[in-house]
Amino acid sequence: MKKTEIQIIERARLRFGPGGREGYKWASNYNDFLVGLCRQPFCEVCNLTEREKLRDFRGGELEVKLVPYRRPTFWREEIFYLGHLIRVPKKKIRVVDVDEGIEFDMSGSNAFLYTVDSKALLVDPGSMEFNGDEFLLERFLKGWQVEAIILTHGHFDHFNHLREVRRGSFFMSNTAFQFASRHAALGGDTRLVRALDRAKRVVPGEPVLLEKDLPFKIDTIPLPHSIPETMGLVIQGRRKRVIHLADFKLTGWEEESKAKTIALLQEAAKEPVDLLSLNIINAHFEGFTPIETVAIKTITDIMAEAKGRVIITSFSTNLERIRRLAEAAKMLGREVHFFGAGMKNAKEFLGFKQEKGADSKKSVIFVTGCQAEEHSVLWRIAYEEKPPFSLYPTDALIYSSRCIPGNETYLRDQNTALRPKVEIVVVNEGEVEQVGLQEMETEEAPVHVSGHGYKEDLRLVLEIFQPKAVLPWPQISPQIEAFQSLTDSFGIEVLTEKERVIKV
Repeated sequence: MKKTEIQIIERARLRFGPGGREGYKWASNYNDFLVGLCRQPFCEVCNLTEREKLRDFRGGELEVKLVPYRRPTFWREEIFYLGHLIRVPKKKIRVVDVDEGIEFDMSGSNAFLYTVDSKALLVDPGSMEFNGDEFLLERFLKGWQVEAIILTHGHFDHFNHLREVRRGSFFMSNTAFQFASRHAALGGDTRLVRALDRAKRVVPGEPVLLEKDLPFKIDTIPLPHSIPETMGLVIQGRRKRVIHLADFKLTGWEEESKAKTIALLQEAAKEPVDLLSLNIINAHFEGFTPIETVAIKTITDIMAEAKGRVIITSFSTNLERIRRLAEAAKMLGREVHFFGAGMKNAKEFLGFKQEKGADSKKSVIFVTGCQAEEHSVLWRIAYEEKPPFSLYPTDALIYSSRCIPGNETYLRDQNTALRPKVEIVVVNEGEVEQVGLQEMETEEAPVHVSGHGYKEDLRLVLEIFQPKAVLPWPQISPQIEAFQSLTDSFGIEVLTEKERVIKV
């Protein structure tokens, strides 16, 4: 492009690794498009002072300005970005080669390898760090022959690097397949489309039918979570038996769901368990995770009493909550609308029809933006960036979600902009303090139920399985200390989070 044609469209923090065959010394990706790190000696866009810090750069997170480019190929026009350096964050995330003998920093990752000899089973090739992780995953898999890949459920952070795994059979539930397929179609991700061509469906509760010569036996356990068709895994190798629960809780939608889940876990515990792998993100919350209908009751009460529109934001993969709230809204004589890509996907999954307009005071509007994501509907309304509709002073805004740690500043800024535009803002219990909304007249109510088990869920699971060792993640404070207090009482060995290659 000519100098006058440069259009900076985004600022982003991306994780860069070696560019390799892409032609850049350092490269990343943004929305599934290649990002090459600019190395022009006298670039007018880059912060050249900060670029001096890259002399000893070995991979990690950088803050960059993104400039779009297009180049024709023999069959389509290809989009890529040039990343111009803004600054090098003080806290770097290492991306290192396994040959150097340095441990991987897999924090935020959901990927695990279960191995027999040189063959490996890969579980959940994804992470919460959505951008640039394929370099890390490639190094994680280096030296292993991945024969099979299993997704425990359809959340994006459990499959967002499925596209990087170039061999092996994929196994996933029908819901996970639909979410991954929609993501591939919306993003034009041809590599993910090709990967999904190899996918085989699994019904939670049924065994995974691997190739006959693979040294694994895998059964599945249906588990409650915030997305349908979540499953735990029972992995039997030649020497060890592993229970991999990933994201789960004991209580689902019905009162008897806890009893059903416990019965299934007790059945799986009839044989000895060498290792238990599980997510402990809620280990510091006392008691059991509440039943899901708590949030439905609270929000239904708000809809019944609200004089104006009710705007609800939540994780768009929480399909059952969205369905029940939409049905309750219709029973109350309210029109239901969906705005934002994620919510439109949910609408299509659930079979709802989009009703015209959103101006009626009787409307209930589901929108994206519960984490203040850039270009989400709430973000666009807050910052007046081509909003799909305007807020009314009589509107009630409900955050049926929890703040993912690290998003506090973004959510606080978004709510600072939104609060004067509506009558009330309701967030989940504990969110006012976490996000820092004390000065904004924000109400708290039980409008969200987590998809992850609380401390008592985890204690009961340890009691049921009595494993020889346990591998919990994420190992951050205060979660790991709370979980350690449980394992100490059982005398169970706790492995470090970096021990993600498990010989079975």
